[in-house]
Amino acid sequence: MKMRRILYRLVGAVVAILGFGLILKFYYSTVMISVGTVILICGVAIWMAATPEDYNRADGVVKMITFGDTIRKIEDFYEAFKNVPTPLGSGYLGRFYTMKQPGLIFGPDEYGNYLYFWITNSGINGYLGYSDIPGFIKSRITEPLIPPKEDFADNTADYVCYHSDVILLQKYLFESISSYARTGEVLPIPESEPSEVYTFTEDFKLAGQHFDLCDKDGNLVYSIDGTAPLLKFRIFDPSHREVFRVEKEILHVLPTYRFYANDVLYGKLEKKFELVRDHFTMDITEGRLELTEYAASIGHNFTVTLNGRMLGAIMDDLELTIHNLIFDNAVMIVYDTDYLPLMTAMAIMVAREIARDEED
Repeated sequence: MKMRRILYRLVGAVVAILGFGLILKFYYSTVMISVGTVILICGVAIWMAATPEDYNRADGVVKMITFGDTIRKIEDFYEAFKNVPTPLGSGYLGRFYTMKQPGLIFGPDEYGNYLYFWITNSGINGYLGYSDIPGFIKSRITEPLIPPKEDFADNTADYVCYHSDVILLQKYLFESISSYARTGEVLPIPESEPSEVYTFTEDFKLAGQHFDLCDKDGNLVYSIDGTAPLLKFRIFDPSHREVFRVEKEILHVLPTYRFYANDVLYGKLEKKFELVRDHFTMDITEGRLELTEYAASIGHNFTVTLNGRMLGAIMDDLELTIHNLIFDNAVMIVYDTDYLPLMTAMAIMVAREIARDEED
């Protein structure tokens, strides 16, 4: 791994310098500037692929797992995961049109979502990817012992939880496969509970923004008001008592917000500069909070973690309704209701990011 890091850093630097040199030398040529830019991007990509940590920070669709000096076989992972239930069913071995190596596949479900894990020829690195194109799967070597969940009847909460679990499955599988590679222990894949589903909906307000947070039965939990020019958002309980407040700081290059719980400063949420996805962090008494966009999915989907522990997820409400087309509505999965006011504030941040992206 040390040699890989040195080699990738060296090659990446050379390629990036070459691209930058072409841009400077042929600044008068649109074609050469385009070529130089592509080469520069390739150099940066090679540089970022030097270590699993850098690679995984840069790529939200495929995750890299390293096994150190231990040579692994895909069959070992199949034996370990063939009885592990996931929203996409248990893993099975299959072949792809796009690569020679067999892979461990989870899915596809009826919507075409599946995850696949494959190991390089060297046997010391593996990659966990997501796809919604089942046509890439050439054949099955084995059959899944546990099928994907498909029958939701009219239970909207179950349906939402399922899609949340599918979105988060790559994260959980990455952790479980990494654990198995390091220690031989397979971590269980958690599932959401329907009681933890909330809807975050926007309603028209002449000057500012108004949101309602409701539980799965439609009962109002919190109402949120933001006044123009949208520098402050206040979260109220049903008795109109303020429980949380978000205030935007101005004169920052990247968006920065102060969070207040019952008028006491909770922490400062700051956006980090990343090219691939939106990422916010906040240091609080309990540790580090992170709001991270999950790139390998349809729509705008974010996870909220505290010291790496999942607190919840905020996802676009993709149901095709006029209200959803006009407003930035979302569904929210909360794993710890003690953090519900915080999760509501994070949903405001997601709505603001979506609005900012649409403006750009």
